[in-house]
Amino acid sequence: MAARTYFQKNAKDLTLDEAAFLASIPKSPTYYSPYSQSFKKDQLLARSNYVLDVMTDMGKIKPEQRDEAKKVDVLAKIKPRQPKYTGIQAPYFVLAAKNQLEAKYTEKNYKRGGWKVTTTLDMPKQKIAEEEVAKELKIMLASPSFYAFDTAAFVAEDVKTGQVVALVGGADFADSSRAGEINFAQQPLPPGSSFKPYDYLSLIENTNTFGAGTVLYDIQGPIDGYPCTNKAVPKAGGNCLYDYDLRYPGPVTLRYALGGSRNVPAIKAMLIAGVDKTIGLANKLGLQDKDGSGGYKCYADEKLTEETQCYASSAIGDGAFLSLDKHVNAYTTISRNGNRIDQTYILKIEDSSNKKVYEWTQPVGEQVVRPESAYIVADMMADPDASYFSNKPHRYKGHEFSLKTGTTNDGKDGWLMGFSTQYAAGVWVGYHSRQKASRAFMETMTEPIWGNWMRRVHDELKPEKRAVPAGLQTLPAYVITSHVGLGSREPSRSTDLYPSWFVKPTIKPGEKQIYDKVSGKIATDCTPALAKEERSFAEAALYSGDKFVTGSSDTGQEKDDVHKCEDISPTVSLTISTTPTIGTYKLTATITQGTAPLSGDKFKGALTFKIDGQVIEGGSVSIDSSGPYSVTYKSTFNDTKTITAEVSDSLLYSGSDAKSELFVKAP
Repeated sequence: MAARTYFQKNAKDLTLDEAAFLASIPKSPTYYSPYSQSFKKDQLLARSNYVLDVMTDMGKIKPEQRDEAKKVDVLAKIKPRQPKYTGIQAPYFVLAAKNQLEAKYTEKNYKRGGWKVTTTLDMPKQKIAEEEVAKELKIMLASPSFYAFDTAAFVAEDVKTGQVVALVGGADFADSSRAGEINFAQQPLPPGSSFKPYDYLSLIENTNTFGAGTVLYDIQGPIDGYPCTNKAVPKAGGNCLYDYDLRYPGPVTLRYALGGSRNVPAIKAMLIAGVDKTIGLANKLGLQDKDGSGGYKCYADEKLTEETQCYASSAIGDGAFLSLDKHVNAYTTISRNGNRIDQTYILKIEDSSNKKVYEWTQPVGEQVVRPESAYIVADMMADPDASYFSNKPHRYKGHEFSLKTGTTNDGKDGWLMGFSTQYAAGVWVGYHSRQKASRAFMETMTEPIWGNWMRRVHDELKPEKRAVPAGLQTLPAYVITSHVGLGSREPSRSTDLYPSWFVKPTIKPGEKQIYDKVSGKIATDCTPALAKEERSFAEAALYSGDKFVTGSSDTGQEKDDVHKCEDISPTVSLTISTTPTIGTYKLTATITQGTAPLSGDKFKGALTFKIDGQVIEGGSVSIDSSGPYSVTYKSTFNDTKTITAEVSDSLLYSGSDAKSELFVKAP
């Protein structure tokens, strides 16, 4: 390295004068290096000549060789100093290792003299990371108006050892136009929903009423930081807490709340466990070093210099910051069932005399949370059925991947974090100045990097199961039948995992309760008949630990606030006319919209034609506006029948019209 730095040649090609020069520097780099501000030319030349004299005395060189070497102006041969890290492989990793070295030893100590540092870098795995990041960035940069992002970071860690095996800190270390000099793997960044596993881990760890099958209610309403006085979507000025799908599916288990990346349950989880307690737990898992550096923090200013109190919004990674590499380290602690092993970039340090300064040994680790809590959360994260991910990367060749995505509310950061029992990895994507938001689903950018790295690394590995903690319980769980997330699969499982300290509820399932399908809340007299469904509210409450819903252990009282008694339902006017073809009739329904739009995101407008209560062939029509809609009906009767046209809108208000007609059977 020194030969390349000073003379831009390999060590085997050094001349005698050059070799003596390089041998002199480690004795006192501050004074002997020409690149140092404290360089002492005379002292260096004296030292270099001394080295040549010693070599002569030892018989390594002849006196005439020594004399010729002393005549050479070796300083004139020194090349100008190149930009830092030029030509270095994995420069972001090198910087990260250097940062750890500086934290472990004072700068004065480690710069004093020619230390040889052996790092944890696994070059084949590093190459895979670099390839996958570059491949995805090429796709992103090809459509800048859509993706908007131009850089990415990646970190991977060996779960068993805590050793960082690969790190990419940005798009290109040499590209200053994309902030190449910034190592985004160690920058404070808001984690979005990738923080949520810590919320549920804290909830299970710090209470005795929660397991994977326990219910939290995902319903609209005021909650810390989100007063919900304006129910418009956030982009329209609303102040309610919304999810990516703008839905509230009602009672959900912790498993489906995490898998579906639901915001309301995550904030409730942090509030029930305690904001400071949850952040403290996340820091203990590995977000914060034991010397107090790093950690999950909130700031009062955009420059992140004035630390302030974090609030409930930090449960969903909103307004709080952490670093990617420490985030990965905390995830490895979850994979080890709550046993923390400090993250390391350094395996061994030797001084200029080859004397060992430091050597890494396998630590026992520290149990920072109970094994059952961590195991349950890891199992929840690995459940493809609960995940909203349409693409299910949770299983590969017998390996089980636990994972969590993340998107910040402002759309400026995308994350994918996850682990097996052998490796943990994390990806961040964004714009180099963090001033641009992306319109794309973050998973389309993060999953190819994360998923391809995990699959390629695990290709030749034998699957290893996570140890099941003693005391873990499998107990009845609330069964979800309504759809929770974009790609989730329902109904949910009827039993689930609970910690040994879980206290079983003593209440019994009671009377049935009528719910509103639209709001997910209890139906009222104003709820239209089509929107009503009978559920066992007491059954949901039996599994609920949600203190924000009145009587969470008996009955909830959140009522339908979407439908109003003064709302007008859509109307339909039916006409039946014959056609020139015997036995063929034209059925026309003229629709008039009521208060609600005819079609919406959750419920589409629908028109059906029925005979004696049975939908005729081709008699189901999608509608989105007022006007006439017609279908052709071929009669199978020679009889008088009642035709009914029924319409329903986006809030499940409905209307109908019926006519009797003497039908002639089609030939």
